[in-house]
Order: sequence, then structure tokens, then C-alpha cells
Amino acid sequence: MTQRIVLITGGSEGMGLAAAETFLAMGDQVVITGRNQEKMDKVSSRYSNIHTITSDISNRNDRTKLFAEIKKVFGHIDIFFANAGLGRFKPFTEISEDDFDFIVDVNYKGLFFSLQAALELMPDRSRIIVNASWTHHRALEGASLYSSTKAAAGYLVKALAHELSDRKINVNAISPGLINTAQFNEEMIGEKASNNHKMRIPAARFGEPQDIAGVVAFLASDQASYINGQEIIIDGGLTSVH
Repeated sequence: MTQRIVLITGGSEGMGLAAAETFLAMGDQVVITGRNQEKMDKVSSRYSNIHTITSDISNRNDRTKLFAEIKKVFGHIDIFFANAGLGRFKPFTEISEDDFDFIVDVNYKGLFFSLQAALELMPDRSRIIVNASWTHHRALEGASLYSSTKAAAGYLVKALAHELSDRKINVNAISPGLINTAQFNEEMIGEKASNNHKMRIPAARFGEPQDIAGVVAFLASDQASYINGQEIIIDGGLTSVH
């Protein structure tokens, strides 16, 4: 099998790093980005065969440099896992314009223009997987800003699946439920809160980054060639009962 070039934004930890490890095990060449230099250095020291580029997708100059380096070093991108994202949860009436700009610049604007730049390097029949969220499928207290950016990402997936159909580029989304990552995990919220959450999840547990990575790898494979413009919710059944 020809070695594929895989780009993962937000790849220094959590779901992004788990996906990087999975693709690496499959023999792919993996490129990850992240804006925290210390975290990127840790990945570099642990994985000599992962190419790391410190980059903030919300920054136009960083995006330009990112894709210029990928073009110079690798020439193209076969698989793009657009994973970078962050959350800030507040009541709707307390959200400031600074909050809005901070979240939208990463979760939607950064995603939008990263995809636009990546497509210039992606050949026909390549794959795009976007990390959305279960939260935009259900009303959730304090999540109006975060979830609306993820709803926008979900629509973008459908629009691009249509627009890129002539190039046979499949575009899909994954929407994780409650996953143990550095941004959100059982230890962070405490035993009582985590147990309350588990009672609402048919699988009776939080997900792990590897649960997400396996689905991402599948969507990037030939076995998923007829899946396009879809959003796969990976939540242990949470949205089916919540």
C-alpha cells in the first residue's frame, strides 16, 4: 500500500494524538499541528516518526506557514482529520464578543480556512474528517456558543460533500460524546458528576480517545468509500436517550 500523508490538527494530545498513533501503526506518514510548543515538543520526543508543526489554525499567518511547509516537505495531503477545537461554556447572556471571537476563530473560522487551504494540496479521492460534537444535537446548558460552532461545522461537511463530489473527495464528521481528554475528563469533574453522567449513557462509561481514533481511521479507509456527507455520533448511546 502506498504510504498516505495524514494531517491532524490539534494532534498533540487526546483524540488527535490517538488518531495519529492509529495512522502511524497503519504505516502512514503523520503530520500533527498544535499551538502549544511544550506539548508539541513532548510528542516529538516520544514519536520521532511523527512530523510536528507548531501552528494556531485561528491565525492566518500560521495557517499560511503550515500548508507551505506541508507542500514543501510532503507535496500533498491524502487524509485531513480537522480535529482542533476548544470550548468556553457560559450562560448565553454572559457571553462577550471576546468569547465569541475566541471560540469562532478556532472552531469555525479556523476550520473553514484550514479546509480551504488543505484542499489545494489534496488529490482526488482523498478524505476529510471533521471533529464536531454530540452537543449540537441536544440543548445543553451553557453550550449555546460552543454547540452552534459545531452545528456550523456539521453543515459545512454536508456542503463540501456536495461541492467536492466531482473530485470524489469524501467529507464526513465524527461527533464524540463524553470522552476522557485533557480538556474534559472524569477526574476533572469529580466522581459524583461523572457517575451521574454514566447513568445517562447506555454504555455506562466515558469514551476514550482510542474509541474516536478507530472510527476516524475507518472513515479514511477504502471500506468507507460509500460514506459521504455524514456525521457519526460516537457517544455510547448518550444522544439516543438524553
